[in-house]
Amino acid sequence: MGFKKVILTVIGGVGYENSGLGKLFKIKTDYGTVSYSVFQTINSSEIVFISRHQGKKHVPPHEINFRALIKAAQEIGAPVLSMNSVGLMRPVLRIAPSDSQNSPNCPVNSEYSKKSEHSGDLEHSDAAEKSDCVNFENFSVYPFFIPNDFIDFTKNRVNTFYSRRTVHTDMSDPYCLSVRNILKNVLSRRNLSFSEGTYLCTEGPRFETKAEIQMFANYADVVGMTGVPEVVLAKEAGLCYASLCVITNPAAGLNQNMLTADEIKTGISQAQQEIFTIISELADLLYEIYPKKNEPADSNSFKVCRCKNAAAYGHL
Repeated sequence: MGFKKVILTVIGGVGYENSGLGKLFKIKTDYGTVSYSVFQTINSSEIVFISRHQGKKHVPPHEINFRALIKAAQEIGAPVLSMNSVGLMRPVLRIAPSDSQNSPNCPVNSEYSKKSEHSGDLEHSDAAEKSDCVNFENFSVYPFFIPNDFIDFTKNRVNTFYSRRTVHTDMSDPYCLSVRNILKNVLSRRNLSFSEGTYLCTEGPRFETKAEIQMFANYADVVGMTGVPEVVLAKEAGLCYASLCVITNPAAGLNQNMLTADEIKTGISQAQQEIFTIISELADLLYEIYPKKNEPADSNSFKVCRCKNAAAYGHL
């Protein structure tokens, strides 16, 4: 099938398995075959859903064929929204729908970097309870997190399409500024608060240790296992790529309870209906402003986007 009507590609993780996404189609790439589903929007454009963990069983994060997924998205040619579940490592600023800037009343992460030797919990100052923060008590009320940067702690993943030549891809804006701004606009329209910051990706499939989270929390806000190398490959492919994360749990070791996979599935399930609405409204806004196949990118608000040329000037 053709992709002229596709306005958005969604790459979904836990909770977005192929079996629940309707009729499947296939794209053959140089790196493998990718299955996808297609949904119509109210303006007759289309949304493509790709399950990240697709396979006969749920493919674990360190075994995902990221190059095949991104090559398929590149062939489709639409902006990409990645769905990721994450653990919260430190309180982050909550951005309310009416806010144009982050609230100044949420304390910086240094106030939360101490770990109790006895309980294993992060110590909470009085400021930790301020409503301006997304913290370990209210993350389920404000689960949406939009990454604006990442740190890569993966170990054994193929993270480039350029294995036989040197290409230094620009990663100064790893997540598309234009798509991120539109996504934030959608959340504001829906009166949804959200947070943003740095995503740290680990190798998996195990959860992190307490010591690892204590170290990671000095540098990043949330932790997950699937955001990298997907974002890097998307940049190499010249795709407008953004991520909408769902905070499903405090990161491993931040309380005395054992972290389980059920917590992740429950967190995703609780937010899923809202997520589908966000995706639909994001597609509607993209339909209005994203350059059509025969229009130059500088014809509208995507002129600020540098995604298309991220790898173009890195060739040696």
